[in-house]
Parts: sequence; C-alpha cells; structure tokens
Amino acid sequence: MKAVFSFIMAVFTALSSFGSEMSFAAVEELFTDAVSLLVQRADFLEEIDDSDIGVVGESAGYVKNTVLIFFNEDAGFFSRLDALRESGGITVGSMPDMELCVVQTVPTDLEGLMALCDKLNAHGAVAMAAISPAHRLENQYTPDDPFTEYDWYEEHWNESSPYGNNWWLEAIDARGAWGYGSLFEHIDIGVVDGGFDTAHDELDGKIVFPNSKEASRNRPNSHGTHVAGIITAEGNNGKGISGICQDSTLICVDWTPSDGQLWIPDLAVLYGFTKVVKAGAKVVNFSVGISSSIGENSKRFPSIVNNFDALLYSYAMGSLLSKGYDFLVVQSAGNGNDGGYAVNASQNGLFCSFKEGNVFLPFAGLSKQDLLDRVIIVGSAAVDGQKYVQSSSSNVGEVVDICAPGVLVYSCSTENSYLTKSGTSMAAPVVTGVASLVWAVNPDLTSSEVKKIVCENTVDTVEPSEERYFDDIGYKAYPLVNAKLAVEKAILQKGGAYTVSFSGYADEEVIFTNENGDEFVFETDISGELSCVLPEGEYRVESRGIDSTLMIDKDMVISIGG
Repeated sequence: MKAVFSFIMAVFTALSSFGSEMSFAAVEELFTDAVSLLVQRADFLEEIDDSDIGVVGESAGYVKNTVLIFFNEDAGFFSRLDALRESGGITVGSMPDMELCVVQTVPTDLEGLMALCDKLNAHGAVAMAAISPAHRLENQYTPDDPFTEYDWYEEHWNESSPYGNNWWLEAIDARGAWGYGSLFEHIDIGVVDGGFDTAHDELDGKIVFPNSKEASRNRPNSHGTHVAGIITAEGNNGKGISGICQDSTLICVDWTPSDGQLWIPDLAVLYGFTKVVKAGAKVVNFSVGISSSIGENSKRFPSIVNNFDALLYSYAMGSLLSKGYDFLVVQSAGNGNDGGYAVNASQNGLFCSFKEGNVFLPFAGLSKQDLLDRVIIVGSAAVDGQKYVQSSSSNVGEVVDICAPGVLVYSCSTENSYLTKSGTSMAAPVVTGVASLVWAVNPDLTSSEVKKIVCENTVDTVEPSEERYFDDIGYKAYPLVNAKLAVEKAILQKGGAYTVSFSGYADEEVIFTNENGDEFVFETDISGELSCVLPEGEYRVESRGIDSTLMIDKDMVISIGG
C-alpha cells in the first residue's frame, strides 16, 4: 500500500498549488477519483491464474483484463490521472522506475485490448500502452542424466581434449582465467530463474534476494540451483564443482508460477529483471524462454507475440539505462519447439525478440544499438572428438551471438546434491560467468564493452548441427566462449599489462609472483607453450625448468625459455 499513500500525497501536493481556485467539492471529487483509480495489490501477479489468459496461436497469450501504461517522465499528475480515467480500469500494480501502471480493466478479447491501447497511445501523457503478454514460460534444459557422473572429476584436467564432469570448464579454459585470481574484484550477478537451494554447500552465503518478499517466494528447485552452481559454486572446498566466477554474490528472483499453473505473465520476469538490476547486479542471467511452446510442426509464433515482448523488455532496459544503471543481459537461445526441433532464436521471447525494427526506446541520449549491444544470446555446444558442434535442439539465427558448453554439464542440485543437465539453460550461465570475470578484472568497462570482449576474444568455432528439421531458420557457425582470452583482453584494455610467452615442459605449472606477493598460476599446454598477460612489475618465476626473476615493462618483448 506504500504506493497508494505516495500517490495520495502527490494529489495533495498538486492540489496545494491551486490555493483557493478550486472549490472543496472539486477537491473532494478529484481525491476520490485518484483513490478509486489506484488500488494497488501487493500480490496482484500471484492472483493471475490460467483462467485469466487469452490464447493466441500456439501457447502464446495475454492477460485478458490487463493493460500496461508507461507514462512519459515529464507527464504531470493531472494528465496521468486523465489517462487512467480513459483506461476505464484501476491500477493494481506499478513500477515507479519505469513510470509503469498496471491497469486492471474489464475482461475482453485481444482486439478489444488492442483498441484500448491504441486509444491510450494517443494520449499526451502516455509513452506506451500495451497488452500484458503471457506464455508457457519454461526453464530450458533436458532431463537429468545421472549416468554421466564421473568419480574422478577433481583429478581430470585436459583443455586440449575436454572430457568428464568438468569438460565444460576445460572447453572455455576456465583454469587459464582463474590464473588471474589476484586481479578480480567482487561482483554482483543477477539470476532470474527457478528457485535456489541457498543451503547447498557450494552456494552457502552466495545467494541473496532483492527484498524479504522475494526471499519468501523462493521455492528451491534443481534448475535454478544448477544455474547458480555453474556461475559461482565454491571452488576451494575440496568437493563437487567449481563455478566460473567464484568471488561473486548472486542476486536472485524466483519467477516460477504457483504449483499447477501453466501460464506466467511476462510482467513477473520483467519485475524480477528490474529488481536485480536496482539491487546492483551487473550481469543478469535468463535461462528461460518460450520457444518450446511452439507446436512440433511449427517454427514460429504469431508476430504479435514477439513484438510485444520486444516492446516491453526494450522499454525496461531503456528506462534503467536512462537512470544510470549499466548492466549486461545474457539469455539462453532456447531448445527448439515442442518436438525439440531447432527454430530461429528470435522466437524464444524476452530479449531474444530484439531487433532494430521492434525495440521501443523513447529516452533521450539512447539509441537502439545501445540496447542490442547489451544483450548476449547463447546457443549450446557439445564436444565431438576434436571439434565442437551445436546441439541439435539449440536455436539458431542472427540473434545468437555465441555458443557455450551446454551438454552434460555437471553442477549443483537441491538437497546438497549434484546432477548433470543439458540445454541452452546451461550454456547461458557459462557466458554469464565469463562476462562477470571480465567485468570483475576491469570494473571500468561499460556493459557494451564487456559484450564485445566476450564475443570477439575466442579461438574455437562451433559448427552447425547436421540434424535439421527446418532448413530455413538461419543455421550458421558461432564462436565458443573462452574465459582466458576474454579476461586477458580486459586486462590489456585496462592498460599497464603486457603479454608473456613461456616455453617449457608440457602440462607444467608456472607461477609468477610479484613484489606484493600476488600469485599468477598457469599451466603450459600439451606442447609446453604458455601465453599470459601480466601487469608491469618485478616477478619471481617458478616452474620445473626455471626459478628466476623477471622485470616486465613497456620496453621489453617478453619470452621465457624453459
């Protein structure tokens, strides 16, 4: 009810400026109107159930009695009140940071709601009025596969031939990135997903929620816990797994609907997004999407569904950016349609729906490219011998930016356990972890710079799957994310660091220790070669072949022979 009282106080503030020009009766009428138009309910999202959903095409729909009104920032109180009157409904929810009122109207069909939106969009106070989309939103993974769990996880590391429970860490050269551990700063990461097991040994103390309400809504499940483990699982407890960005806090929101409910309004995810960003999250992971709701023999939703997704999520991003927040969004590309056949990733909803022609950005100083440069869409990769291939169900197309390991990924589950899962749900948090390392090693970067570094500093290519049901959906090869190369680029971009080359024995540990006692620990590859990036200064170099000192500065070409 806090918003109600704030709104009422705004009425009195506005009326006070009119002095004696308004009669008591006029004041009373206006006050009564304001109160009747704003009856905010704390749990209005939870009150929406499947009976409130109108279906459009295959498993895409809208809330039949709701319109979303985004007001212009400079719109005055009375003009906003007038627009609410025209809506014919009451405001049951709001998002002040986006100037959003969620208005409950008389239930109607899509055509009726669209006509109402057209009417409201003509009002001078309204930036955008839209329907409230809803989908059968799903976590994007395939069933657990416990038969691929290996007992020798901790002993097996071979980046040249990834294999076993930690193959996904080997494939992205996570160890190479961790060698720069002394340079990483703590970072806050957002995860909007299924519930999280906060008591898991790997995640203890690493998960927080934006507020007490979100903490009480958390319903632990294996998907959200698995995603969280990939990003931040404790790496120094002698068991289980190591997350990619271990010195981090996850700011989490559980978006999942109540038990037995199939549909979820997009607003639930949108609210989660804004809450984690406002709470300080720099990279936000969404291992979720809607493409699996497309029928087995179809490859697309009606265009109206994606267009409204693009409008809502682009407006939300733009509003937060205009207020000074900087963040990077990472979303899974999706695991195909209802039959598991890959479709164009633009059909996966949320941020996947973005393209230059359908984003809505009425904020001064921001361009559509500013939004596109802050979203990474991730496909799933598997290792096949000495090459990487895309999973047959991994969605494709121009909106996909990069691939990451997403097959047989071993991570945390509920009840302090571990499970293997596959899907783009697993690939997205791999990229989220790498992007977070990049930002942690160079906090002065902008989110668009982080995306550029992550997507352009790679070495391996992920070839398209040969298993295809639809041929005209934009199959292409994508780069495979590489943690070490991305982190090194961020260090070089920060300045005052230089590349060091080392030749020694194969699989040899090399330790560089600077005058402050900071250690940088790396392994040579199968040929005995090592390349790393170190800040200028004096180092002690220790390995099986060398124990000496080294001075690194801008005038030196660095190469150490074993």
